[in-house]
Amino acid sequence: MKKSNRRKAIDCKLVKESSTYEGYFKYIVTVEDIDGSISKHPSYGKDMQDAIRRLVRSEHAEKVVQVVEKKQHFFVFGLFALCILIPLLGGVFNQENINIWLVLPLITIMVVFLVFELVERFRSKSD
Repeated sequence: MKKSNRRKAIDCKLVKESSTYEGYFKYIVTVEDIDGSISKHPSYGKDMQDAIRRLVRSEHAEKVVQVVEKKQHFFVFGLFALCILIPLLGGVFNQENINIWLVLPLITIMVVFLVFELVERFRSKSD
């Protein structure tokens, strides 16, 4: 038998109807991993296909969070480097004695945090 290099759902069983959300059901999805191990995951959905789709989506989201947490220090380092380079380059190429280059890193940090806050509020409203 050919060994697959993908995870796959090998069984999905209806457990019960959700008591809190009408029309939703609880399923137990049995998943075979790449290494051959088998694990069971609870999932909710309107039907079996919806429950499996939700399970896959949540697992993808967990992988994205893991990658972002690993790469977070690179983002902070890049932001720090940007805050050092902007005033440095502004001081070198400054011909009119305008010192806005010294305030630009602070404005950059404020804009970045404002954008992240707006994205978080948008994401929390869509959930």
